[in-house]
Amino acid sequence: MSNVCNASVLLLLSSEAPYYRETADVLQATVASALATPLPFERASLNSPDLNEVLAKPYELIVAIGSNATHETLARSDRTPVLSIFTPKNAFDALRPAQSSPTDRSIAVLYLDQPLNRVIELASLLRPSAKRFGTVFGPISKEWESNLKSLTAERGISLEHAYLHHDDNPVAILRPLVQNSDLFIALPDQAILNRAIAKWILHLSFQQKVPVIGFSKAYTNAGALASIYSAPTDVGKHAGEVISAWLQNKNSLDQLRQYPRYFTISTNPAVARSLGVTLPPENQLYRNIEQQEKPLP
Repeated sequence: MSNVCNASVLLLLSSEAPYYRETADVLQATVASALATPLPFERASLNSPDLNEVLAKPYELIVAIGSNATHETLARSDRTPVLSIFTPKNAFDALRPAQSSPTDRSIAVLYLDQPLNRVIELASLLRPSAKRFGTVFGPISKEWESNLKSLTAERGISLEHAYLHHDDNPVAILRPLVQNSDLFIALPDQAILNRAIAKWILHLSFQQKVPVIGFSKAYTNAGALASIYSAPTDVGKHAGEVISAWLQNKNSLDQLRQYPRYFTISTNPAVARSLGVTLPPENQLYRNIEQQEKPLP
């Protein structure tokens, strides 16, 4: 980009949900604080009545916020560069075929998922004596099995695991897993499966006094010892930094693939007390994990 002030960026939200709006707000604020010249943003959602008119305009970049916005953007025949954010990796990978040609536009993505090494690091910090981690793989999360086994094996931890499908009895599968685990890691999968098994994971873990690591604030509130995830403020800040660097010719967005640079840890002190777990402050856990990671480019 040779002229920042002439650049225009469309923020396309999957809906008017508060978390998408907050992501967009933080993104714009991050870019504004990094650039000397104001950058003209346009915002729209898939619910906007003038969506076709908005998408027909020329832009230097389209930021698709969420899976549905990413799908809509990639499905259109257009050469405008795209940055997809707030989209899980599996959802982005599934949407790529919607692109008319793999070479006619620059497509970048900042995944919503946490890298597994970050999750394992948190689990190890909270239960350093654990020798057995448990987890259950669904249709999507089974893709992480090999990586998760490698990460736990590197630490001398065995991975107790099973597979769960929609027609399975979750209690019959989860009960022995939880019983044989020192700590249980809940992995995000299909939304319907997430809802179906979350209550059983938390119920069984409470019975067996086994701490759970979740992937959302809601998981922590419902009874997980802790969760690690990227909040809208984390996603917006990361995306804003990437866009600012791109506008100033510091890097290229072409084929950029990154996991979240920033993340949030939420803990449940009441659960920690009931489990007899010494709970470090959330900011200390964050710093410890941050120090273990190599800086992203």
